Amino acid sequence: PNAEDYLIEKLNHGKELFKDNKHTRALDDFNEIILNSRGSEIGVEARFYQAESFYELKQYSEAISSYEKFVDYSNDLERIELAIFKICKCYFNLSTTYNRDQSNNDFAFTKLQLFIDQFPDSEYLEESEGLIEKLRLRKAKKIYETGRLYLKLQEFDSAIIYFNDVIQSYYDTKYSDE
Repeated sequence: PNAEDYLIEKLNHGKELFKDNKHTRALDDFNEIILNSRGSEIGVEARFYQAESFYELKQYSEAISSYEKFVDYSNDLERIELAIFKICKCYFNLSTTYNRDQSNNDFAFTKLQLFIDQFPDSEYLEESEGLIEKLRLRKAKKIYETGRLYLKLQEFDSAIIYFNDVIQSYYDTKYSDE
């Protein structure tokens, strides 16, 4: 009982630090709880707040890992939905601008689409669709700019291939009109 009371006290202290935007200090409390009470309800709740702290600190890779572990052990369906949505947002935040490699963007797109399929009535549906739209716009811009590059290099056949790809795959973006 004394150990459990200690962990509950640590959890409450960590939550207070989290509310006060002292995420790094809150992480210390959550990490200690997870080390000492991994499979318990307290440990699962600490894992959620650990993930939230990493998210707020913009440490998205660590946040993804913590959210995924939380999803594996939690029974709280509302929080599981939130955690999966936050995983998607982490992948979105790890994605890059149009002029860089698009593999992270493609992965974020896939994760968001899976979230929408898994939770079609989610309160986060509109935001998820907005993130997908931004990713599609980045991808369309990437293909469009590649086509423009081929135009400058006077490689017209290659430029046409890329421009046709924009028109066929990203017809609903502004780059299709250009």
